Amino acid sequence: MATDLTPTCLRWCAMAVTAIAAQVHAAAEAALPFRSQCEIGAFVQETDPAGLNVRAAPSAHSRVLGKLVPVYMDPDQGYRTRAEVDVVASERGWFLIRNARDNPDLSGQAERPMYQGEGWVSGSRLIVKSQATVGRAAPTRQAPEALRFRDEDSFDSSAMMDSGRLVGCQGKWAQVEFTETKLPVALREKLRVAPAARQGVPAGRFRAWLDKICDLQETSCSGLGGGEP
Repeated sequence: MATDLTPTCLRWCAMAVTAIAAQVHAAAEAALPFRSQCEIGAFVQETDPAGLNVRAAPSAHSRVLGKLVPVYMDPDQGYRTRAEVDVVASERGWFLIRNARDNPDLSGQAERPMYQGEGWVSGSRLIVKSQATVGRAAPTRQAPEALRFRDEDSFDSSAMMDSGRLVGCQGKWAQVEFTETKLPVALREKLRVAPAARQGVPAGRFRAWLDKICDLQETSCSGLGGGEP
């Protein structure tokens, strides 16, 4: 038996269809890959003795091309030496790397062999060193301030490096997500974290875009400087 639809019902049905279509469109957009090009140096923070997998595509299910060596810990001094990589692109938490290399001058050990070609690694195992004094809400110096030390210190300390993980990159900028509990209390008390740095981030974490990325593990990077012009 056919049933007549009232104008009110028709309007509600049309609104429901429109809403569903919008949700499907948003889901489809979210599923699209988002790739950003960049040119920064990063260090491999992998503690698994088996090393870090380098994959053919930005997915944990992609084919493994090779491995990067884990962090080397000096048994006497406690110094850590990490593999160094060039990062050239990012896609939803994965990073396209190339030119992986060890640092025998820093470790005092023979160079460890590893995969040196191009491939994708998870940002959860990459850290960066920045000599910037201001973290931004976007990868531009005109963006609102997201992070700064009260004493105008830079972000290149070992504690800041160890507490952060690479989550994005664009050009010469790196987006880093920091975990508060990994920071010493003295550093936490000196940090000014803007609300924008916590938006969309799990509790106890914050993000900022940093420039002045240093690809040397030694104490300083000549020519970069810490302040903004």
